[in-house]
Amino acid sequence: MRRAVIVATVVAAAVAGWVAWPSIARQAGMVGGIGAAPARAGGADAGTGGRQWFEAVPEHDAQLQRVPLTPVDSSGSAWLSMADAREHGDARTPPIQRDEARTPPTAAELADPQAYQQYQQGQQLRVLGAFAGAAAAELPRLQADMERGRAAGVPAEQIAKVEEKIRRIEQQRRRILREHPELAGAASH
Repeated sequence: MRRAVIVATVVAAAVAGWVAWPSIARQAGMVGGIGAAPARAGGADAGTGGRQWFEAVPEHDAQLQRVPLTPVDSSGSAWLSMADAREHGDARTPPIQRDEARTPPTAAELADPQAYQQYQQGQQLRVLGAFAGAAAAELPRLQADMERGRAAGVPAEQIAKVEEKIRRIEQQRRRILREHPELAGAASH
């Protein structure tokens, strides 16, 4: 009961303040028509030199600009459009690239736990080899980008971040090749 009375009092005070705000603000000279200057010459906050938040952007200086929107087919309802996008995808999204090198496990591999474990290990080796190969191809480009950044005057802390990324990619690549020497031919530097 007590909680309900407190909540009702707070809500009533908020509603009363919301309803009374325009007349109180008008009396204080804080709200005027569009383009009206504030009417406080020696008001209560004249000594503070501060401005109210709603005076920070004068309405008469605002320039409204129209921004063109992409055309929308509004002939159908929105839920039909969403259902169609869910089922058939959105034409604006890029196509998904499927991993053509991946071969699904055979029925025999699925039936035998040891054979399936070997299949999984082969897939893991393929992923590690792909990382090592991509790292070997990408590291020279990253280093060239870093050097261009240095020449262009990029801040030292950003250059240090890129150097750290290059160092960690190279470290990971070396670890993979050390643990799996059979991948060295696929990921030659």
